[in-house]
Amino acid sequence: MEQGWDSEVSAFFIRIVNAIAVTIIWMLSASTIGLYAGLAVPGRYAAWITTLFYVLLLASFVALLRYLRNAWKKHHH
Repeated sequence: MEQGWDSEVSAFFIRIVNAIAVTIIWMLSASTIGLYAGLAVPGRYAAWITTLFYVLLLASFVALLRYLRNAWKKHHH
């Protein structure tokens, strides 16, 4: 009997771990930049700076969703 996991099961778990890791990195980056630097707090900087932060946050979230969709799509048969 073969030792270890099936290669498909292993690839599936690797995709899960990668998806979670990339999402957590995105969340931590957005939180750090937004809260620590104060860009997410209205009134701390000019309105256009706060607006630019939220526009970039939304764009990066869309990019994250596209990355995750493509990562799962290309491995699906």
